[in-house]
Amino acid sequence: MQEVKQVRLATDDAAAVDRALRNVGDRVAITPVGTDDQSADIAVVTDPESDFEFDVPVVCYADCDPASVPRPERFDAFVRRGEEASLATQVRWLLVSVDGGDDSRERLKRLYEGTSTLIAAETTDELFARAIDIAERILALDNSSISIDVGGSFRVAATDTASEEGDLIPLNQGILGETYRTGESKLVDDVRESAVAAPDDPEFRSVVSVPIGDIGVFQAISTEIGAYDETDLRLAELLVSYVAETAARIDSEAALRESRERIEALHRGTVELAAVTDLGELFERTVGVTKEILSFDLSYIGVVEEGYIVPAATSEEFPEDGAEVKSLEDGGIAAQVHRTGRTRLVTDMSEAEDARPTKDAYRSGVSVPIGDIAVFQAAAYTPNAFDEADVELTELLMAHVAVTAERIRAEESLRDERDRSTALFEHVSDAAVAYAVDEGGVARVQSVNRVFEERFGRLAVDVVGEDLVAAIVPEDDADPPELRVAGGERHRKEVQRLAADGTREFILNVVPLDPESNDGRGYALYTDITERKRRESELERQNERLEEFANIVSHDLRNPLAVAQGHLELARETDREESFDTVTNSLRQMERLIDDLLSLARQGNVVGETDAIDVATVARRAWATVETGGASLEMAATTTVDADEERLAELLGNLFRNALEHGSGSGREASGGGDGAGDARRASDDGGSVTVRVGPLGEDGGEGFYVEDGGVGIPPERRERVFEPGETTGEDGIGYGLAIVSRISDAHGWSVSVTESAAGGARFEFRT
Repeated sequence: MQEVKQVRLATDDAAAVDRALRNVGDRVAITPVGTDDQSADIAVVTDPESDFEFDVPVVCYADCDPASVPRPERFDAFVRRGEEASLATQVRWLLVSVDGGDDSRERLKRLYEGTSTLIAAETTDELFARAIDIAERILALDNSSISIDVGGSFRVAATDTASEEGDLIPLNQGILGETYRTGESKLVDDVRESAVAAPDDPEFRSVVSVPIGDIGVFQAISTEIGAYDETDLRLAELLVSYVAETAARIDSEAALRESRERIEALHRGTVELAAVTDLGELFERTVGVTKEILSFDLSYIGVVEEGYIVPAATSEEFPEDGAEVKSLEDGGIAAQVHRTGRTRLVTDMSEAEDARPTKDAYRSGVSVPIGDIAVFQAAAYTPNAFDEADVELTELLMAHVAVTAERIRAEESLRDERDRSTALFEHVSDAAVAYAVDEGGVARVQSVNRVFEERFGRLAVDVVGEDLVAAIVPEDDADPPELRVAGGERHRKEVQRLAADGTREFILNVVPLDPESNDGRGYALYTDITERKRRESELERQNERLEEFANIVSHDLRNPLAVAQGHLELARETDREESFDTVTNSLRQMERLIDDLLSLARQGNVVGETDAIDVATVARRAWATVETGGASLEMAATTTVDADEERLAELLGNLFRNALEHGSGSGREASGGGDGAGDARRASDDGGSVTVRVGPLGEDGGEGFYVEDGGVGIPPERRERVFEPGETTGEDGIGYGLAIVSRISDAHGWSVSVTESAAGGARFEFRT
């Protein structure tokens, strides 16, 4: 192997220059400026403002604009600091120009001109082919080749020899393997004297072997001994430096282009994933994207459920038994990734103590969390199948998947909540409305349930979008609670609202949809309490009647009871028959009083089912139940009313008894009630004749009916009080007959008034 002449290089920053020229090998001896400048062959200056003067080629290696360098004519080349490959190339150019003669300089010139074709190459195969062409045509290096490391062996990428492109050569074979392993150029005059040489052809004798960075080796082989000299080596190194730089640029551009294409494809994939609405579909399509875009053949997604990682989606090539349910407590790398939320890249499973691959054949893998929902894993059957670029793109994809998954889960949760709310909304027994108060303070209806439609007579299709307050709130309600939902406020209140059948009483419950957001959305539930209110009023009236009953029992019964007791005592003392008659009458009066009180207390305003009833027919039946004596009943005309027949008969019977009791013309003042048959007998006994007339109000009877008699009538000043319980001025009247009449009339929804009849008696008019 020929000894290569060493070149001396003077510099003011030996460390920086040595680092840049590490691939040049021992051919350059670096010395500090000022040590022995006269013997230097080349100089590299990093401080362009220094006063150094050299009589040799000088390279300015500084981080500045060449235009700003003082006295730029001092320098033969400018290289921006940090561009180490460019500095090495410039040094090689200078080495050739310094050492070579006219022939070398001519070859150097032609090489410089030919490098433009290298720079223009768009692929490494094109680059290598052009480099071999320059080596043969310009540098006169016959039988040259470029061999590239393809992982475990060299592949002949370009050649002008008999070797076929694509041939594979072991990485450790001969001078080729030695050059690649040491990263140093070799100039061999006779391969038969080299201990490491292993020529393919026994005719091969001399070799120039130059490493192309960390990608391969350039070689020129000759059948002559000593066919190459140091100039050939330096020209080959110069050519290779351009090849290495251009290859790095092409690979970088290709990697950048591939990365950009993968990112663009990934973006398109994530856009499509973002439209998915089902979690299972999302995960299935995600593993599809990793196959199509990231070229992951074996990928899997496990969903975290109740302390376990459960397989949710696998790629088509994934083994059927390649995934299993794993515990978060002892689930290996997947569990760790979920707990920490950090990606894990395993280049060799055998070196990862916590790796528990489902299949032993898995040799490398990458695991990425999908939020706190799931874990993505990709595996390979070979070590080092994934790199940092794969990790970055996978993390980018899974970040989008996590956002989509969270959105899907939120939508599912919202949908479930909405379904539950809708079910509750639809099946609640009260009228319910969902609405939102807008910025203008208007409560816009969003939906109503069936009960609302029935209760308020408003169909959903008609009321949605309308103003709820304007639709059902009375005008006199100045502060409707429905509007308070805008402030996130719950409210409960008894209100009146405009229902389908008129104004009704409700308990209103206003509930905001989200009390924290104050977004004006909420529900209003209307519990109809109209009937309850009516029952409460009826109960109150019943209590009043009970109180009246108690008062009567404690007071009104006391008079006839005292009379009976007094006369009974008198009868014992005098043995007078008349006293016993008086006692009997008092007992009868108490019996009638008790009957009337029980009627009021038990029935009050209650009526049963009503029908169209002929008043004349019921009047005759009621007249037959009364001891009328010499009185008579006349029917002016017949009329029909909607009434409870039994209660109507009771009403007419009380009116008839009242007329007979006070209509004899005996001079007694008319009463608000009577004792019935006894009074009729007295009227008859006195020789009076009473006529009671029943007839319709109005020509066709459509206004109601009247009952009148020809008795003494009721004075105007007493007509307002005659219907009050206990109101009477008769000697033995109890004052409850007309109270019963008034209650039965009210129960039917009629009005009753007292006037004077044409004959001067009492006239009761019932307007139906």
